[in-house]
Amino acid sequence: MIDLIQASKICKDEREKRGLSRKDLHKITKLPVDIIRRLEEDENYLKKEPYAYFQMKVLLNYFGIDEELSREISPEEPKKEREEIVEYQPKSSFLKFFKGVFGALILVLFTALSFSFKEKDEDNFASFLSLLNSTPEENAKPQKNPDRNIKNIKNIHLKAKNYVWITAYIDGKEKVIKLRKGQSIKLKFNKKIKFETIGNANNLVIIFDNRKVALNQKIIHNLFVDNEGVFYNGYNLAQEES
Repeated sequence: MIDLIQASKICKDEREKRGLSRKDLHKITKLPVDIIRRLEEDENYLKKEPYAYFQMKVLLNYFGIDEELSREISPEEPKKEREEIVEYQPKSSFLKFFKGVFGALILVLFTALSFSFKEKDEDNFASFLSLLNSTPEENAKPQKNPDRNIKNIKNIHLKAKNYVWITAYIDGKEKVIKLRKGQSIKLKFNKKIKFETIGNANNLVIIFDNRKVALNQKIIHNLFVDNEGVFYNGYNLAQEES
């Protein structure tokens, strides 16, 4: 599994390795040139823009990079702070004695106050700490596990309102499909389906998880389907239609 920043570097290296400019990649994937630049160079865009996940999947699918993409950004390793060099300064015996006595008095006073209030405020202090470590949303409602709502979709239905022809790659295997008016078929997949070309796409309805996705262009290239949705130009059409 790779995160968005790792995927960004992989896709940029792959584009340059193939001798493609960003404009060339735009013509193939239909992603705007500025979006491709942001996906390759702008970490802030990758961290904050929700559509960056789906747009990156378009690039990964085009380059044939079969890696599972994580929505989370891996935290950077903390940088070691430079240790400060403190110059040794000799201290007088009087100053050492004064600081020692003062420190001892403070310690005795703090210990006495701690014992006197410990039993009384122990529960309140624990409650206060728990409030500091939680957000208002956490206090208002229980946490939900987002993985519980993820469905493992492994098939779609295609229904033709008129003649439709399709070139698809189902888990990497090429399949040519021709549908007559009123005809429907079911496609099963393990990882993904790449619709390289859909002719008369405006006459095709894709049913994903009981949701209908209608296409409004006559010819469509590079439409992808996986267990999360139907993706075109970086957007999940199944999510938008729901």
